[in-house]
Amino acid sequence: MDLRIDDKGKYFTQRVSKDMLPAFIRTASQIVVGNIYTRPDRRLKDELEEDTAKYLAITDARVYDGHSEQLLYHSALMLVACSHIVMISPLDAHEAIRETPWQVTDRAEH
Repeated sequence: MDLRIDDKGKYFTQRVSKDMLPAFIRTASQIVVGNIYTRPDRRLKDELEEDTAKYLAITDARVYDGHSEQLLYHSALMLVACSHIVMISPLDAHEAIRETPWQVTDRAEH
């Protein structure tokens, strides 16, 4: 394994292991439901605050109109500008609130 250590003792490897997290991402005009990736044992908040990337990668993304909640399109991979994110949370946090189009889609696929 290729391992590098900087002057402060921080370890750098070529691959960072991450866990898949189904997520709900709200922008000003759209809702994105898909998978984001976080390091094991890290809170979503910490990941977003510490990551210097300007875009959030989302896989298996389904994009819905923010007002009507109608499915607009599906993308295997999309990048959302972090500056456009109004709200983000794990998808399962919304399950008990009310039935939504993306929950119905998830049930139909499984």
